[in-house]
Amino acid sequence: MKRKTNLKVFIMSIVMALIFVIVSANIFIVAVFGYHLNSGTDIKAEINGIQDVTNILYGERGLILDKNGAVLAHDVTAYLLSANIDPDRVGANGEPAHIVDKEEGARIISEIINKPYDDVLGILNSDAKQVEFGFEGKAISASQKEQLENSGLKGLGFQEVLTRVYPGRDFASKLIGYTGYDDETESIKGMMGLEGKYNDYLTGVDGYESYQQDRDGYKLRSVEVRKRDSKNGKNIKLTLDTNIQYQLEDSLKGIVNDPNVKASAAWGIVVEAKTGRVLGWGEYPGLDPDNPNNTYEDGVSQWTYEPGSTMKTFSVASAIDTGKWDDAETFYSGAFYVGDSDGKAVRLSDPDNAIHTITNAGEINYGSIPYDYGYAISSNVMIAELMTNKLDYNVYMEYLRKLKFFSPLETEGISGYAGDSGADDVSVLGTITNAFGQGMTVTMAQMAQAYTSVMGDGSVIQPYFIDSITDPVTNEVLFQGQTKNLGAVYKPETAQHMRDLMRLVVTKGSARRFDIPEIEVIGKTGTAQMVVDGVYSPTQYIFSSALGFPYDDPEVIVYTAYIANYGHDVDYSAVHVNKVVKTAVNSLSLGQEKGNEVVTEVKPVKVDNYVNINANTAAETLKGKGMNPIIIGNGTQVISQFPTYGYEMITGERIMLYTGGTEITMPDMTGWSYKEVTSFWSLTGVSVEITGFGFTTTQSIPAGTVLTQDSVISVNLQ
Repeated sequence: MKRKTNLKVFIMSIVMALIFVIVSANIFIVAVFGYHLNSGTDIKAEINGIQDVTNILYGERGLILDKNGAVLAHDVTAYLLSANIDPDRVGANGEPAHIVDKEEGARIISEIINKPYDDVLGILNSDAKQVEFGFEGKAISASQKEQLENSGLKGLGFQEVLTRVYPGRDFASKLIGYTGYDDETESIKGMMGLEGKYNDYLTGVDGYESYQQDRDGYKLRSVEVRKRDSKNGKNIKLTLDTNIQYQLEDSLKGIVNDPNVKASAAWGIVVEAKTGRVLGWGEYPGLDPDNPNNTYEDGVSQWTYEPGSTMKTFSVASAIDTGKWDDAETFYSGAFYVGDSDGKAVRLSDPDNAIHTITNAGEINYGSIPYDYGYAISSNVMIAELMTNKLDYNVYMEYLRKLKFFSPLETEGISGYAGDSGADDVSVLGTITNAFGQGMTVTMAQMAQAYTSVMGDGSVIQPYFIDSITDPVTNEVLFQGQTKNLGAVYKPETAQHMRDLMRLVVTKGSARRFDIPEIEVIGKTGTAQMVVDGVYSPTQYIFSSALGFPYDDPEVIVYTAYIANYGHDVDYSAVHVNKVVKTAVNSLSLGQEKGNEVVTEVKPVKVDNYVNINANTAAETLKGKGMNPIIIGNGTQVISQFPTYGYEMITGERIMLYTGGTEITMPDMTGWSYKEVTSFWSLTGVSVEITGFGFTTTQSIPAGTVLTQDSVISVNLQ
């Protein structure tokens, strides 16, 4: 019995010893390492508030730029707004950490984020504990965040996100498109236009940084930092010329808003005749990047319509090319009574057996006139004579196919529509009306493309609007736009003959409203009844014009169209179109007097590379060359510059030298162009909101003010 007792005591002694060892070891490990063996708790971490932190390093979306590098679309920091409405949520001091007065909260939030009060109140009255505010709350600006924070409203949350900003808002809005917040990826994504088509190129890759920090938010230096760098998306540089694009946008808007025109819609394209580079591409009304309910159809490349008399250029060119045209030959321009002779259209002497009557606009009879004048005044009767007595319809249609009508214009980014030749079931009447642009449908992009044939040597040049796609880090060019010759359609002498006839249209014919002193313009006008719900409207027409300049060797094509009621004074719309022509003349240094004599000869100077050079030295060097240097930042050396190395500048132009440093001071932007304002934005990262076009007249932040990354500069251009 005593043995058993001794054994029991011995075993208990061993157990107690083991317990002592374990407890002692635990105390030692806790004391030295801060780790509790039994619970697995990191005591030191608990005491010091140590926690693992992972920050997302956002990969910015690539820039979209104009041909000179002005920023058209880029990312800025924004905030996802949320609100806690849980009545049990309180702060450390016992005060409410939620929205208490929902009516007052709805009033404040709705006014700042521009969301209807009733919608905001409905969200705040939901059963959830935390809510968000839909489209308007997904990417609020730093300014809106500051207003909400200063409102005193409790329970608001702000998650930092990136959002897309378009400095020009309406600038080529249908072409560029827009982005939206993708809930699945929790990031912005291209939805329409180039933003959507080239989303994979533009999208950046997020990185991360993981580390431990103490309760005061200090990073622990003894702990390894795990990091993966972010990668920004690729930059897309367009062929668009900012000055021309802005004037095109303003002119289209002017045509719609002009009380003497009252157009319901207007669209246009400006393209280099020899290269196909698109300098302007727009429509009004355009695409609102802030509207989540946008529907997309690009007016220039995807809206099909009957072109009207601008198609007569190709009827006449086809007749010239086949030897069926004589400028001086005359025809009778009175009413043309269309008859049917074994399925072929003929001219009847009276209307008794006619299937249709074709007249000139306004039913004007000019008597017997030569064919060239018939084209100049856009005579429908001339085309009827041409198609019944000279040019075979099938030959004409073959020319149209060579001009790439009825095939989608496959330029980068936006797939155009093919249009309809009307040839599947063409009637006797259709063999005539198709030749003056009724009964067939086209897109404006197809028309501009076809006009390159008569502006040059007879070959069709495909328009394109992406100059390049580039890696912003390596500067590797991933895609390079280039001129595409789609083949010869007309002989060079045919194209020259057409240019002579188109000059006659401007000097003596239907396009005299486009005859301006700055440059010799050639052109053709068009008027077509608009099809509404399958029938021709008695009131609504599509008015268009195809212009080229300079006459002797066209460099630029300006093609515009608009929908308005018949009977308005077309001279008023021409005022707006002529502004586009004049802007292109100035922007491309085509300034000439009639007779094509250059008024002034401008000799541009190539910009040198001033990066890594002392800023003051660089500025003095530039002043010596007649340039106007602007130093940005308070650093000592030039980090980056605009324009960049190799760019051609004119004496007196501004060149920006960015030096970085701790302060960026607001410059006096009076007189700055759109390109210069957006260049300042691109160099510094300070956001700029731009209204208007032309040159800066006012700015919201006075010159000399020290800017921050949260600053937003508003400028007005006129």
